Amino acid sequence: MKLPDITPKQQEILKLLYRYRFLNRIQIQALMHHKDYRRINAWLKDLTEKQYINRIYSTHFLEKTKPAVYYLGINGIRCLKPLTYTDDEGEVHPSCPPTELRKRYRENERSEGFRMRSMCVADSCIKLRQKNDPRRRYGLITRATYAHPEHGYHFLTEAEGIQPQLCILKHEYEKGEDVTGPGTITNYLLEIFDPTTPRYSIRYRIGKYIDYLKDDEWDSGDNDPPPIILLVLPRTADLIYAKRRAKKVIDDKYYWEDDDEERPHLRFTTLEQLQKQGITAKIWEEGRKLYDV
Repeated sequence: MKLPDITPKQQEILKLLYRYRFLNRIQIQALMHHKDYRRINAWLKDLTEKQYINRIYSTHFLEKTKPAVYYLGINGIRCLKPLTYTDDEGEVHPSCPPTELRKRYRENERSEGFRMRSMCVADSCIKLRQKNDPRRRYGLITRATYAHPEHGYHFLTEAEGIQPQLCILKHEYEKGEDVTGPGTITNYLLEIFDPTTPRYSIRYRIGKYIDYLKDDEWDSGDNDPPPIILLVLPRTADLIYAKRRAKKVIDDKYYWEDDDEERPHLRFTTLEQLQKQGITAKIWEEGRKLYDV
């Protein structure tokens, strides 16, 4: 079956929707570093008409000001399916693993909470990229990226009970240090909880993240330090509960002291703070202190 013609830039939009699942025009424009919103709108309109993408748009009076949300359509999936790349050893691999790409057939069934979390991840990536400078840069690995069997962080898919939506590698450099090297690395794993997540699920997930760090399962292959866990809770009451639960497990089950270098670091914020101030703001609570990323 011959697909309708599209431009390389439009194919780039399809790859972004594969990576982030749900995006609005503003996010697509920011991720593409494109200045002309009219060109983006024209590309999106053409892709929608050719069934490469679908859109969610409310005509309700109170929601008409909200931008449309886009996700992969049937032709978009067909377009991405045959794409491949060749690794350093000359082996050819699919750019989008079939097991991951098949999930895109059911995007129209995703909940509003799922769409919201996907777009929050995209916003976080945009904010982090804006913070790049000569002495600091961020590497960003989404779940769709590390799901690839050949990716260096594929080991995260085998971790029991944790589902980070984003892995962040923060590289920092001292004055005069070679910026082509790794610098000082800090790793973060970000997970945003759905507003409907029950307390027992939050409790279970916190325990699994602590177990993951206790068992030294972090295996990036580059001697990177264990990650700091960033958890976004739906409400303030959930944040207070999560902080208390994490401290209890760390103190009572594993007996780590506050000054123990091996003590896991779990930091918390609320969805409202993340959306209002952004991931790079000083919104992450650990104990009585606030941190940025």
